Amino acid sequence: MHERDRDLILKIQEYFGGIGYVSSPNKNSTVEFRVSTVKDITNVIIPQFDNYPLLTKKYSDYGFFKEIIKLMLEKEHSTLEGIQKIVNIKSSMNWGLSIVLKEAFPLSTPVKVNSSRDIVTLTKEWMAGFATGESNFFIVVQNSKTKSGIATSLRFSIAQDMRDLFLLESFVDFFGCGYVVKYKNRTVCEFLVTKIDNIVNHIIPFFDKDNIRGSKYSNYLDFKSVALIIKNKEHLKEDGVALKKILSLKGASRITEEYHNKAKNNHRYE
Repeated sequence: MHERDRDLILKIQEYFGGIGYVSSPNKNSTVEFRVSTVKDITNVIIPQFDNYPLLTKKYSDYGFFKEIIKLMLEKEHSTLEGIQKIVNIKSSMNWGLSIVLKEAFPLSTPVKVNSSRDIVTLTKEWMAGFATGESNFFIVVQNSKTKSGIATSLRFSIAQDMRDLFLLESFVDFFGCGYVVKYKNRTVCEFLVTKIDNIVNHIIPFFDKDNIRGSKYSNYLDFKSVALIIKNKEHLKEDGVALKKILSLKGASRITEEYHNKAKNNHRYE
């Protein structure tokens, strides 16, 4: 996560009993929580995700991860045959093997992929946590032919790999609004809510009650402020006060007209 969410990462570490460590890799603007000992993974991490299963494609990767830990507990990683088993499993995880590993283990063969969970039960707590990490609250600012010269709109977005299309489609029922977009020549899909009535009546009430955590919460508050301005049509007043307020908001992400027009060609609007 971004460095500004270090406090949130530290709380995650605290939740797991203080195991692992928090670092800023490559001295860039990100911060991460890592657990690398087999003991901590076996005693703390695996029980957590066995009791609270992952819902995305990571569910399959987690199953492979457990298999590798089991091999390590049985000391198989100390033999060439065992290492090959681990490499075979890794070739089916995430983005597969690096070029270096492919060259080092040319006989590697992917193992059968564990199927992701096709039946998911979404809870409010899960959605709030997932949105904290994966959602975006966009304020769209465009040039227009109106008297003010500016048009504003909003977009709530959660994008994932196409492998998680089934999960994103379930968000439509969960929120009672929105739609899912599949993009040409891209391996991602996106859950979107763009109608102001749906944002005001469905998205905002949900996140008012089940809060976004970390720095993204301030983005949400800016997004909410703009939503209420648009809902009450204050941005159409000739004094321009509301428009100036929208343009002054720095927390929520702003989309340029160029990006908006490019993305619009792929969207099926509500």
